[in-house]
Amino acid sequence: MSGPGGNGNGGMWAEGGAQVPGEGLRTTAARGVLWTGGGQVLRQLVQVVTSVLLARLLMPADFGLLGMALVFYGLVQLFSDFGLGAAIIQVRGLTGLALSSSFWLNVLVAIVLALALSSAAPWIAAFYGDPRLAPIVAVLSIGLIFGGFVVVPRAVLYKELRFAEIAKAQAVGSIVGAVCALTLAWLGFGVWSLVVQPLLGSATTMVLTIFYARWFPAVRFHWGSIRKMTGFSAAVLGADVVNYAHREGDNLLVGKFLGSGPLGYYSLAYQLMLYPMNQVSQVIVRILFPVLSTLQDQLTRYREVYLKAVAAIAFVTFPMMVGLFAVARDLVTVVFGAKWLPMLPVLQILCWVGMLQSVATTAGLIYLSTGHARTRLVFSLFATPVFLAFVILGLPWGVVGVAGGYAVAAFLVAYANYRVAFRLIGLSLRQFHAALGRPVAASALMFAVVKVAEWRLVGYVRWPADGRLAFLVALGVVAYVVISALINRGQFAEIKFLFMSARGSGGAAPGAQAPGGGA
Repeated sequence: MSGPGGNGNGGMWAEGGAQVPGEGLRTTAARGVLWTGGGQVLRQLVQVVTSVLLARLLMPADFGLLGMALVFYGLVQLFSDFGLGAAIIQVRGLTGLALSSSFWLNVLVAIVLALALSSAAPWIAAFYGDPRLAPIVAVLSIGLIFGGFVVVPRAVLYKELRFAEIAKAQAVGSIVGAVCALTLAWLGFGVWSLVVQPLLGSATTMVLTIFYARWFPAVRFHWGSIRKMTGFSAAVLGADVVNYAHREGDNLLVGKFLGSGPLGYYSLAYQLMLYPMNQVSQVIVRILFPVLSTLQDQLTRYREVYLKAVAAIAFVTFPMMVGLFAVARDLVTVVFGAKWLPMLPVLQILCWVGMLQSVATTAGLIYLSTGHARTRLVFSLFATPVFLAFVILGLPWGVVGVAGGYAVAAFLVAYANYRVAFRLIGLSLRQFHAALGRPVAASALMFAVVKVAEWRLVGYVRWPADGRLAFLVALGVVAYVVISALINRGQFAEIKFLFMSARGSGGAAPGAQAPGGGA
């Protein structure tokens, strides 16, 4: 079967796209943001709480060991997807046979890669000079098989814009993994609690995704049915592999030349930087990919939707990253403990990287949604050596030097990426900067309010660090809301409309549509 009552010969997939009868594209996207965003916030909340508790129970070297193993695991994981998930979402006119063939290809590749990674575990341990890594890598390889089974069912849900089911599956998986990790850490299993977390989380997510998709492959494989996707998927895979080299190259170099302890500080600081991005940027990007793919032949609407999405990302992530920078010392001391203070300067540098990359990540979306996956690959071949070169230059100064080098490279690569990607949709840097202007101004004013208040508290009030942290966070939130209400009313109205639409209450006069008309 290829679906409820399906026979593997096409069905709804013959038209090659999600159907949204009776709804505007804007309303569908808004509901997707609400579900995906809510699920992501829940997952990140679980992840934050879990990370804090695990940081209290475990040592920095435990996080470093897992970081070493994940460098190789993550690289192999890219090949298990084979780029077909993105191709299924982007390509039009898919048949049930093509979906089934994609499924069996993904499963076969995942099993082969899991066996290969497990076999390579002793060599990976020898590379780092730490024999403890061999069993960790071998066990982690099981997760590749889970990933192989979930690629096509998840793509089916995305193509049908069924974001609620995706959010539920991922949220439950996150909770299951977190509970198991904390239990094992409490019982004294050390680094193994970190290993079990992604494995059990992935297994749970896989089962629920398959259940929600209600899609089952036919026992057939036909290479010709997926041939037209392979060019796109190969370019996606190639770019992902090259991008992975600069995303994880810093971890590889820190682990190899500085050791598991410094890598523990660096990896936790990097995770903290990623939390706002994962909560906001990745949520909107996941929604935008199928939505913008439907607008790839309507560039005026495409640009308008894209800029509104970028502004929405900045509206949330900019104050989060600026606020994290402002209260970083108290946050590390209160939440993680004094043993994690060496990561403070790394975290403060990466806050600015996170602010930049929260919007820069949308450039890659332009390549995929317009079918220019090869351009993305070519650009990645330029970007990766730049990142690695600056990271290597920073190694003599330890993890702080690595973070500084990464930050410089991120700025250079982001603006080069904008220039290439924006040409594909006729967008100028001036328009892009204009969309970010008000969130930048509001975040800067919020930062000034928080730092002045902190200076007054330190100089005149003897508050404990936890009380000071709570007060400054609350003050920052209130200040940003008030300042944004004064200088960014238009975006407030836009966000209110999206949430009203997502709840099905209308939020506009009858007949109102997304810019340029409904979908």
